[in-house]
Amino acid sequence: MSLKPNIFKKSYYKIKIVFTFSVVMIIIVVIMSLVSYNYTRALYLNQLGEQVNIVSKMLSEQINKKYLDLLSLGTPTKLTENYFREIFSRSKNGRLHPEIFIFDRNFNIVVHSDSGIAPGTFEPRLLINKKDIYELSPGEGSVSIPFKGNDGKWYMWGFFRLRPDYWLAVRESASRLEKVQELSTIFLSFGLGGTVLTIILALLVAGSITKPVNKLVDFSSEIGKGNFNADVTGRMYGEIGALASAMKNMKTGLAKNQKEKEDLLAQIAHEIRNPLGGIELLANLTKEDLQKENKDTGYIDKILKEVNHLKLLITAYLNYSRPVNANPVQVDLLKFSKELENIFGKQLKKKDTELVFSCTANNILFDEDHMRQVLINLVSNSLESIREKGKIEISAHSTNHSWAVDIKDNGSGIPDENLKLIFNPFFTTKKEGTGLGLAICKKLCAENNAELVVKKNSDKGVTFSIIKEIKDA
Repeated sequence: MSLKPNIFKKSYYKIKIVFTFSVVMIIIVVIMSLVSYNYTRALYLNQLGEQVNIVSKMLSEQINKKYLDLLSLGTPTKLTENYFREIFSRSKNGRLHPEIFIFDRNFNIVVHSDSGIAPGTFEPRLLINKKDIYELSPGEGSVSIPFKGNDGKWYMWGFFRLRPDYWLAVRESASRLEKVQELSTIFLSFGLGGTVLTIILALLVAGSITKPVNKLVDFSSEIGKGNFNADVTGRMYGEIGALASAMKNMKTGLAKNQKEKEDLLAQIAHEIRNPLGGIELLANLTKEDLQKENKDTGYIDKILKEVNHLKLLITAYLNYSRPVNANPVQVDLLKFSKELENIFGKQLKKKDTELVFSCTANNILFDEDHMRQVLINLVSNSLESIREKGKIEISAHSTNHSWAVDIKDNGSGIPDENLKLIFNPFFTTKKEGTGLGLAICKKLCAENNAELVVKKNSDKGVTFSIIKEIKDA
């Protein structure tokens, strides 16, 4: 299974909060940037257009009408050219108004502020504004959209219709438009910074919500495992604090009910054990009488066998149900090696099986009696699964956050359908088993705030692992 779906599933609301905050912020920033940029640009162009219109109108008012009449006679004389150039020079500015001229309806220049441009020169740059130029009435002016000149700078045309056949053109510098263009980059930079800040804030907000929720999830998981010693760490407020309080009350109630149930069943087990002792005693006396008379004791043997099985089952259940408070100490795993070899020496030799110990962890906190009982039970199970020439490895390793003790064998393994059932009380596949051995081991681990898990090896057999997180790490 892919890791991404698991992460998304585990952090769904956190991702959703961050994503929602980020998308909303990006949309707001983009809209504000576009609106701010377009508003600033439109405001600048509007002011510049008004300025060009004013300049065009002022120039038209300075022109004597009789000189306009002279233009209609044909190519202007030097005297006429000088007259217009003198008027143009009063308003011409190399930076603001670099070009002023009069043109006819064929877009031929009649008089230009630049003496180097001869009358009759065709001006193709005006064609793009042809419609707007022709639609002007005499005495009206208009401006073009901004455009880039050959020098790469921004300009704007101002047109004023002097009379039906002649127009005045003023090329206005729009150099500040480049500064306005830069505003879009500035707005987007602010937007990007705002988006990053939003993501950080969203992560903090999401973390403040999901962190206590995750703690409650872990807490409920521990309760589900039967670990009633678990608790919620850290302070929680508001609705989440109320939920934590309710879950604590639920844990207390479940622990109380579990204790009452175990006490009741333990009492029942004691009550059953007493008559069983009497049945066993009478059965043995009957067996002795039958043996004296040389009679068959087969039925009595079956009775005694079943009584013995019931006694083992009751003893196992009492071990499972009675309180097993842990007293964690620093455990040296290697000290159990000799003890286990002495307990299982004959079986190890009979099955030609090797028991190997390796330990690199030095921070194993566990109740010694509990660890001994768990190891004995797990090694016993491993031996039962090995036919001959086997190997059982007991190892311990740790990190800064946890430690683990692994019991690995190369036996016949556990069927997949049983892997999730083996820790259930009274589940067993053995004819003579009680089904409480692994359940007791898991309970002992839980008493030590550890977890007992099992997995199939890649080659053969299974590995049981005792895992405990180091909370102070």
